[in-house]
Amino acid sequence: MNPAELTLIVAAGGRSTRMGTDKRFLPLDGETLLAHMLRKGSAAGVHSIVLAAEGERSDLAALAEEYGAYLVTDELPAQGPAAAIAAGLAAAKTEWALVLSGDMPFYDFELVRALLPEATGDTQVVLPTISGYWQPLAALYRRDAGTAFAAAIARGDRKLGIILRELTVKELPLTVDAGIFFNVNTPASYRLALGRLANEHRTKPILSVAAPASGTGKTTFIEKLIPLLAARGVRCAVIKSDSHGFNLDTAGKDTARFTAAGAEAVAVSSPDGYFIQQKTKTRQDFQNLIANIIPNSVDLYITESRSRGVLPTFMLDRGLGMPEIDERVAACFAKERSIDTDVLTFDLDDMDTAVRLALFLMGRPLYGADGEMFLTM
Repeated sequence: MNPAELTLIVAAGGRSTRMGTDKRFLPLDGETLLAHMLRKGSAAGVHSIVLAAEGERSDLAALAEEYGAYLVTDELPAQGPAAAIAAGLAAAKTEWALVLSGDMPFYDFELVRALLPEATGDTQVVLPTISGYWQPLAALYRRDAGTAFAAAIARGDRKLGIILRELTVKELPLTVDAGIFFNVNTPASYRLALGRLANEHRTKPILSVAAPASGTGKTTFIEKLIPLLAARGVRCAVIKSDSHGFNLDTAGKDTARFTAAGAEAVAVSSPDGYFIQQKTKTRQDFQNLIANIIPNSVDLYITESRSRGVLPTFMLDRGLGMPEIDERVAACFAKERSIDTDVLTFDLDDMDTAVRLALFLMGRPLYGADGEMFLTM
């Protein structure tokens, strides 16, 4: 069997209770979250696509038509993913179907090839697991499994764990990037998704570290983060914003004499590196400075500033000023107070979480303990 023999069922219920708004239509990389999944699915070479949603809407019908999907709706409202699976399998055109949640922007359809060989014999569900966590909304289902889901819903059972125990399930432990199964369920997880997608469009990823006031500990935070990233094979370059002007020359040295004589730029080359000091009439954008760093020597650019961070930004807070929580902020690290926002907030000294978030935001694969937090958001 190959992907062309599968029906793709995109489960897109629509209640979005944890998000507070209909997440299916959240803007994401120039399209909506649901359109992002449908576009990737239509490019994956599957036999057909079923969009399973709760209730009919004209915008859902338009999306289904755009991507050649067949729209089905739950027979009973408020039954969750179980109803989407039941309705989707009832409409499937093939013996096997891949059921995916519509809120998984980083799902890799190549993973399906690891599941297909297990879809044999009496097996009704090929259920991937990662770090012990079931992934029932990224699993293969045989079409006749839909009967069990419909019967369970009719008797009032809608928990996937209960229904799956009535079926012949083949669990398939995988050692893959946990980010593949990342769900956009909350405003905080949406921020992380936007930050990771922003980096996908860059030649090399960027992470900004910002704070509302001097003395918060930006330098110390970055100083701790760099060796943790290095231990995971990430080479960092740091670009610092300075509001007061600077002079790296030492009086009497050749470079200082050249500058004093009127040189607009001075460069020093040595066997183990080089240095350029360039006069400018205006502050240079981070991107212009990044272009001057040898790209093959760096995996991640970290920028440090008070207010000039880019998406994604870690905002630090030590109570010395009011943090500006805008769309660039992916997570906060705070001390002595809780930031009442829709942003993930951790202790300022929680560097284990900081390095895991940094790896996620730069698109690095996350395995084992590094990836578990992204399976439970």
